[in-house]
Amino acid sequence: MIAIDTNVLLRFLFKPVDNKNPKWQVDVAEALINKADKVFISSIVIAETEWVLESVFECNRQEIYSVIHELASNSKFQFDDWSALNNALIDYIEYNAVELSDCLIARRAQNEGATTNVIKLSNKPLIYFALL
Repeated sequence: MIAIDTNVLLRFLFKPVDNKNPKWQVDVAEALINKADKVFISSIVIAETEWVLESVFECNRQEIYSVIHELASNSKFQFDDWSALNNALIDYIEYNAVELSDCLIARRAQNEGATTNVIKLSNKPLIYFALL
């Protein structure tokens, strides 16, 4: 099994080739992932991927959900907490006011025995997010 960071995952998924993303980086990412039996993707990589998809690629919620859901459904990829990720994806579609990373924090906290309340500060008023 190999573990990958966000940059490797994004190059594998989207194959961007430009001045910041030379073709050799895309080729290396593809070769590493295709050769590996299993690929570990941490929750941090998922959160960073969401941010890049939204901020750089300008993906909407449904597109972000589809990309992450496809990864989570592929047995080649292993996650530090698949159950939390799966439930976070469901929450992400249901709760439009929160990001996938917030949903993932809440579900990981729930799995560790914490309450599932996430308090988030942003440039909007305080958001109190609680899973039922």
